[in-house]
Amino acid sequence: MLLLLIDSPKKAILKKIAFFLVLGLLTACNAKQHPPYAYITNQLSDDMSVIDTSTQQVIHTIPMGNRPVGIALSNNNRAFITNSEGQDLTILDTSTMRVISHIPTPSGPVGIATNNNGSKVYIADWYQHKISVVDPKQAKIISTIFVGNSPAGLIVDDNRQRLYVANRDDNNVMIIDTATQNVLHTINVGSAPFGLALSPDGNTLYSVNVRSSNVSVIDTNSAKVTRTINVGEWPYCAVVSPDGKHLYVTNQDDSTISIIDTVNPSIISTVDVGDSPEGIDITPDGQYVYVTNWGDGTISVINTDNYNVENIIKTGKGSRAFGQFISQ
Repeated sequence: MLLLLIDSPKKAILKKIAFFLVLGLLTACNAKQHPPYAYITNQLSDDMSVIDTSTQQVIHTIPMGNRPVGIALSNNNRAFITNSEGQDLTILDTSTMRVISHIPTPSGPVGIATNNNGSKVYIADWYQHKISVVDPKQAKIISTIFVGNSPAGLIVDDNRQRLYVANRDDNNVMIIDTATQNVLHTINVGSAPFGLALSPDGNTLYSVNVRSSNVSVIDTNSAKVTRTINVGEWPYCAVVSPDGKHLYVTNQDDSTISIIDTVNPSIISTVDVGDSPEGIDITPDGQYVYVTNWGDGTISVINTDNYNVENIIKTGKGSRAFGQFISQ
């Protein structure tokens, strides 16, 4: 009888431990299976549409600042959004979908990028020709990097400690050392570079040149343009597939997407999308390309198996999402 009195509490404790272990495993599995979300800045309705890419439906609409434009995502549940007329940076906690802070910035915040862990955010100042470096924890600008005229697209390469900057009105791209904040190279490209895209291995940078309607292909090791590819009218942004084999470019004036084979550089398909496409990103599995259509406030979802528009998702007014907007 004494043995039973001793064993029963032990069994109860073991059952509780087993329960919490199973609960923890289920939670971990659910977290792992959580689908990527697309975070779409709607410039004219001052809000953000959050899309579940597994269902291709808007699941949240979140008020932002005044005229949200740029978007960057980190791997620590943070989204960073530039508000072009509000002249500030909004930080969104993507685990709770709540805005946690607004940080004042200089006069023309548009392009934005962050390192993987979200400890530094880089904001391109369109009017003052500089990059503001923000520490989100301190909620302030900690340094400034002076660049060319009208900086637009930004990309951070953590592995090489580099920041790439497209200077639209100087027709060049700068490579900056993020440790020293020194400009390493200035590379002449086409006319009015705006969006940038980087290959997964970091060896190739693509500059989307609005006014010359082409893409400059840059070898990041030699810091030289190796090829120029003509695309549609008034191209804006681009994204590289996860396997590095394809480049997708939005063409604003054509309302199309140019799909480029990066192995044998050439256009292999042109896809009609919505009115005035601007932002573009791809799901981590490479299955779907999401295109933001400024003119009609929609997202065109392209299936990369057949290059067909599989779905059109209604978002807000002036959907732009300039930057990386699909979570990994």
